[in-house]
Amino acid sequence: MPEYSISQLGTFEECALQYRLIYVDRIKRYEEGVEAFLGQRFHEAMEWLYQERAFRVVPLEELLAYYEKAWAEKWHDEVKINRKERTGDDYKLMGRRFIEDYYKRHHPFDEGRVLGLERYIRFPLAEGTRYGCKGIIDRIMLAPDGAFEIHDYKTGSKLPEQADVDEDRQLALYQIGVQTLWPEAKEVRLIWHLVAFDLEMRSRRTPEALEGLRKDIAGLIDRIEAEREFAPHESALCNWCPYWDLCPVKKHLVKVEGLPRDQWKDEPGVAIVDAYAERWRKKRGLEAEVKAVEGELDEIRDAAISFAEKEGVQVIGGTDARLRVTGKDRITAPSKGSEEREALERELRAAGVWEEVATLDASALEKAVADGRWAPDVLERIKAYITIEKRYAVTLKEES
Repeated sequence: MPEYSISQLGTFEECALQYRLIYVDRIKRYEEGVEAFLGQRFHEAMEWLYQERAFRVVPLEELLAYYEKAWAEKWHDEVKINRKERTGDDYKLMGRRFIEDYYKRHHPFDEGRVLGLERYIRFPLAEGTRYGCKGIIDRIMLAPDGAFEIHDYKTGSKLPEQADVDEDRQLALYQIGVQTLWPEAKEVRLIWHLVAFDLEMRSRRTPEALEGLRKDIAGLIDRIEAEREFAPHESALCNWCPYWDLCPVKKHLVKVEGLPRDQWKDEPGVAIVDAYAERWRKKRGLEAEVKAVEGELDEIRDAAISFAEKEGVQVIGGTDARLRVTGKDRITAPSKGSEEREALERELRAAGVWEEVATLDASALEKAVADGRWAPDVLERIKAYITIEKRYAVTLKEES
């Protein structure tokens, strides 16, 4: 039975190529973002705190010492810090604050009975399904009222809204697992510890909501199983991806960034982009110039029409060219489906000329009115429904 974790599913949705590299090609990368490193150290400290709680309440200073020792022992050169103005010590101090806040809020940690810490679970998505799910629950508790509680620590810097946690898939999927593995868990609470804000958020899911989640997850897994292209997807999360050298969107950037500055311009790809960019900017400048000239021509065209009407001429002479200005009445009928259109059609039928313009073709109507083909009273009635607008054509003829 294929098994999927919530992180696998999220990786596929975020970038199918990264999913393939991690879960299909199984290419290992040891680069680690400092945010993930901090989160892991916090989780380890909480696991140790609650393990010890079975025997004693660990003093805060001892817990902080455990955290700092683990930080020092596990720090490595591949920990990536994207914010250049920050250091590893900045993040270590942030983690200390998280632990201090959590400790003060929950001391003496007797809010229920611990059923599992960093508990790995595996379970079928639904009875009779061909898909399984797996995951690690930070902490499972049995509350004093008999409810099961699924606790999750979040060290991220973004505060979710209640609607976000009510739609969160991770803990809801874990609820399916808990109720599958422990049928006595009739009531389950989902609890997020947002340690960056010293806040706690809760959510509950109905059986209907869980059934909908099962269907959504099954549909997503179907998409993964059928995927063949695994196309890359650019997003802000690319900054934390360790696979740039294998990504068609990023790998040339990796190559040129590693070149000495004196070799940068000579790299073939850089030369192509620079040449294209130069011509593109030139083209954009010319287009702007053409647009400005077209605006000037429109103004001069309007002036030529006014001059021709005032002087009663059709051809205006210049130094080495001529402008021909011709005007023609353009008749516009009401649009289809409008009340005016229906009224016009009734007038044409009543006048007995409907057959001549049965489709109400604009050119046929225009010609009939312009030629004065119908009786004057018919033309007058029809003119109430049409628009007559003079259209001009201005053409230039250069002197040879």
